[in-house]
Amino acid sequence: MKSITVKYWQTVSLLFLLFLLTVYIFFIAILSKEVDILKAIPPAIAYELPQQQLSEANTHVANFLFLEDLAKSPDRKLVVKIVKENEHWLIVPLSHIILSIFLSVFYPALALLIFAFIAYFLISNYQRVKLRNMLDSMLNTANEIAETFGQKQSPKKQQSILVNLNYALENIARYATQYKIDTEQSAFCDKLTQLTNRHTFLEHIEEQLIIDDDNQKSGLLFIDLDGFKKVNDSFGHSFGDEILIQVAERLKSIVRSNKLGFSSKTTNLEKNLARLGGDEFTIFLHHIDGAEFAVNIAQYVLTELERDFILGNKTIKISASIGIALYPESADKPNALVQLADVAMYRAKKDGRGIYKIYSPEMGSQLRRYHYLLEEMRLAITSNNFYLTFQPIIHVDGCIISYFEALVRWQHPIEGAVTPIEFIPIAEESNQILPLGDWILSEACRQMFAWYNAGMKKTKISVNVSVIQLKHRPLYQWVMGTLSNTGLPPSSLMLEITESCFLDISEEIILELEKLRQEGVCIAIDDFGTGFSSLAILATLPVDILKIDKMFIDEATGSSKYRKILKSIIDMSHQLDLKVVAEGIEDLTQLELLKSLNVKYIQGFLISPPESSINVGTKVLDQGINHLAHNGAGVWQPTPSNTISQVV
Repeated sequence: MKSITVKYWQTVSLLFLLFLLTVYIFFIAILSKEVDILKAIPPAIAYELPQQQLSEANTHVANFLFLEDLAKSPDRKLVVKIVKENEHWLIVPLSHIILSIFLSVFYPALALLIFAFIAYFLISNYQRVKLRNMLDSMLNTANEIAETFGQKQSPKKQQSILVNLNYALENIARYATQYKIDTEQSAFCDKLTQLTNRHTFLEHIEEQLIIDDDNQKSGLLFIDLDGFKKVNDSFGHSFGDEILIQVAERLKSIVRSNKLGFSSKTTNLEKNLARLGGDEFTIFLHHIDGAEFAVNIAQYVLTELERDFILGNKTIKISASIGIALYPESADKPNALVQLADVAMYRAKKDGRGIYKIYSPEMGSQLRRYHYLLEEMRLAITSNNFYLTFQPIIHVDGCIISYFEALVRWQHPIEGAVTPIEFIPIAEESNQILPLGDWILSEACRQMFAWYNAGMKKTKISVNVSVIQLKHRPLYQWVMGTLSNTGLPPSSLMLEITESCFLDISEEIILELEKLRQEGVCIAIDDFGTGFSSLAILATLPVDILKIDKMFIDEATGSSKYRKILKSIIDMSHQLDLKVVAEGIEDLTQLELLKSLNVKYIQGFLISPPESSINVGTKVLDQGINHLAHNGAGVWQPTPSNTISQVV
């Protein structure tokens, strides 16, 4: 700034000197011309004086200007010497010459000045118009830029264009700053909840763990909402989004109140709290004393999330399952810490939901087992390593076979027999139940068609259908297409749907079930008594058969209250023309109880374990083709060893 000022004054000084030099040259030129004119034509005011009466002007400046022509008259006036004749000088008063010069210069200078003024005015007006047009263009450009930021500007008419332009530029600067902040914010945070996103969260954890030593303990809470999908399905995604926003606010409050925060100076984000995606959230607990602190925070989170969520005039209740992983005990890397906390969270869901679990190595081995069986299951489906067994459901009077329940089994080439309790949940969670279920339905219908042709016209094959299949398969088309391909009549098929599935299926699926019933397919509620449905649903759902769960029957044998409830269920089912099947009958006490309650159809190991198709064919066909042709169903007598062992 100082160097610019020095250069400015140097330029001004140089221009001023040039101006003075120009004036001097101009003056001398005019003066010389005027003197020449006076010498040629002396004016009337000129007069003669002897040489001796003239004295030197004795003025250095005057001499410098007029050279040797300046002198003083006897009356001390400055005169200019014009012509010398005989020791006499013809002189003219200096004032006369100056007046002549002034008069000769004044009018041209005045004309020049007027011309200069007019030129200045025209140029200034042109520049003003040009500048105004330029400012108008700049203002329009500024307004267009403001509109790109979503901020439309309205110029103030009472203000000048320069003021409006300045105002617009200031707004653009403000919008640009805000846009920069918003852009950075969107790069680091979740758009819906404004929490830190997964990538930024993992980077933050890694930075914090790098600066920690081995003695510092930390923890991570992996939070997943329970029942959130039902909120989306029931009320729409806008309600679901509002739930997520409210959950984020409650978690922010927990972080603030417990002083768990780590705010970024540049983005003002809370980096110890993040939304990982969907309905998954996580809290990083830095520098904690141990697992007890993490447990206390987890319990606090569960309590806060169990409070009602108010959305308009609706009250929503949800809960959460939390997995806890500790550093460095569980893992020493951010990704591993999140993954293991996720494993612990799934254990919490499996063990009842609405609780927390701390990661343990045993959970890790289960996770590895899960992924191992999942990959093996995919191979087993393509290589036909699954097979079906069939468990009979008989009528208590005469032991006539009413149904065969098709049960899938897995014979692994290395592991041996993998139980359905282990592989069915994996199949459902991974959607492998879809190709597996297709094979089960097709194979069961194919086998039943062979038995149907052998004479079992009145016996049905029962196939279990999961809620995953109900949601992902066009039910009516799927079932009827399979029946058409295998040739089995619809009246020979029964679909078993778990009681809890009816809490999570749509009206469209219920209509599909009703269409199947009209075709002759039987629909059964499986495991009744283990879910949360009321007896009222029996009157509204399209079902024909009620299968009472083994656990309910076990309780009824030792509890009079359960026995009364069981009797009420059976009586109501009969009044609704529903057949009742008792599952899991293993001893004679249960059998006698069910007979006393007027249950006609039973299934369980007391009658028979699941058998291969070969054993079923051998046992039933041993009775003779004529017996099958006459009754349309075989007879399945319980194995004597089963009943004897129960008596002993």
